Amino acid sequence: MDPEKAHIQIREELLLAKQSRLEGNEGRARVCARRAAGTAVKLYLENKGLTNGSENALQSLDKLRSETELPPRVQTAVNWLVQRVDQNYSLPAEIDLIKEAWIVLEFIDQADLANGDNSRI
Repeated sequence: MDPEKAHIQIREELLLAKQSRLEGNEGRARVCARRAAGTAVKLYLENKGLTNGSENALQSLDKLRSETELPPRVQTAVNWLVQRVDQNYSLPAEIDLIKEAWIVLEFIDQADLANGDNSRI
């Protein structure tokens, strides 16, 4: 995965998530937030040699959850991002997947900085 293209895709997905929420399309906002976080995680896992690159966003998030030690708040964010909606296509009202995606992105940024990678998401 080309890091520059991935960073552009992440920013575009986050912008689209915000715009979708403003338009009242919460389902699309959730999908975009998941894709943004999943793309960042996929790049992170590739850089660590923990993936073959064929995973989609949800698979990447799931792999992060199972193969790395995460701080509790980041673990909670990943858990919410991979949670399925109910039969009404809803999540609990207190869950904001855009916010949860940002928590994952900030974790990855901090981990990358700690490893000497100064490219920011």
